[in-house]
Amino acid sequence: MATTKAADRENVGATITGQERKGHLKLDNWLEQRARTCPERPALISGGESTSFAELEEEAQQAARRLVAHGVRRGTTAAVTMGGGRRQVVLIHALMKTGAVVLPLSPKLSATERAEAIRVSGATVDLDDPSRLTQTEADMPLLGEHDMGDPHCRILTSGSTGSPQSVALTYGNHLFSAMGSAFNIGVEPADRWLCALPISHISGMSIVMRSVIYGTSVILQDGFDTAEVERGIEEDGATVISLVSTMLIRLLEDEVDLSRPRAILVGGGPVPTDAMEEALSRNASVIQTYGLTETCSQVTTLEVAEARRKVGSVGRPLLTSHLRIHEEEILVQGPTVSADALDADGWLHTGDVGRIDEEGFLFVEGRTDEMIITGGENVSPVEIEETLLRFPAVLEAAVVGRSDPEWQTAVTAVVVLHPGMSTSPEEIRRFCAETLAGYKVPKRVEFVESLPRTPSGKIRRSDLK
Repeated sequence: MATTKAADRENVGATITGQERKGHLKLDNWLEQRARTCPERPALISGGESTSFAELEEEAQQAARRLVAHGVRRGTTAAVTMGGGRRQVVLIHALMKTGAVVLPLSPKLSATERAEAIRVSGATVDLDDPSRLTQTEADMPLLGEHDMGDPHCRILTSGSTGSPQSVALTYGNHLFSAMGSAFNIGVEPADRWLCALPISHISGMSIVMRSVIYGTSVILQDGFDTAEVERGIEEDGATVISLVSTMLIRLLEDEVDLSRPRAILVGGGPVPTDAMEEALSRNASVIQTYGLTETCSQVTTLEVAEARRKVGSVGRPLLTSHLRIHEEEILVQGPTVSADALDADGWLHTGDVGRIDEEGFLFVEGRTDEMIITGGENVSPVEIEETLLRFPAVLEAAVVGRSDPEWQTAVTAVVVLHPGMSTSPEEIRRFCAETLAGYKVPKRVEFVESLPRTPSGKIRRSDLK
């Protein structure tokens, strides 16, 4: 992108009209196409096993026919527990062949959270255990193409009210997201993108999708482990890696050699400057990126060539993404954005505070609301506060994010107890763990006599941070 004039700093990027977004352009099934054009190329490397595009296509077809026999139909929303194994990737592609919508759910969710996610997303099929699928295969044709506007998946995200929300993303959203990334960091036929991020998040799902669009390989790891990432680099030949800042810090602490991959994208929240500088000093091609579930992953990504000069920036808008700063909030427009997330004027209000410098580089500086980003996960304080208030000894509770060397931001509960009652931080944490995913359980619990409030009675969270 050319240097942006000062007068245009608050409106950066390219856009696409609503009519173009709604077009009925047909897309071939990406996996089927790759199985024809590069059948022997590795599509997936997982658990020490390599699967070619032809093999993945054959498995996906078989699974799709079993899904149809199981009752999955076009337009069905199917909930799938997304561990990091190859079976989940096969299911994603199989569901695409039936025309169903994928609702990928984290295995970290409690039974209560999972049930609520299924309810709010309208899922009618729950594939909590894919091994239960009948071995009967329905004899019927599978979909060979999709409309750009067809829904592909619904990704769960934390709502600011505490209730879970799901964001609908289309095949067109994925295609334009893959295009934007490709025009920024490039694509090489021998690329192997290492994914240690959850496929239940858009960060992991987008790697699976863009790799089949590109015809490149995914190195899929079941969770994050520094030794496994090192093995993925040394033995599996990872050329691109996606991380959150906590992962980068742990890799640096364990002195993993990060100099081989041609690009290491770090997103999911703020990255400490000292960690970035340390990685760059070790010749790691680390670049910050900024994206959201509602934008099908990346909105901006720093170029490798600019990494040292623009430490702290998350880069310029990717191809087709359009940025604007309105009253300090970052607004996004473009064909990667979920249509459900747009306002009446066609903009996504991100809830993030930022600025654009004179060269068009975006700097993210905080949140307009109280959402906590910890270890790359979005956590709503309201949801945790509601859980805390169900604990018998708790009278009042407020949850905030506190600076933390490991998690960048640690979920912290500040609690007022009922007069005459007592408990311990450990008891409260155990209570929360019964119904909340592990990353939502407060890392710290503090007891106070009263919570700071505004004259109107609202809790002053800023005082608690």
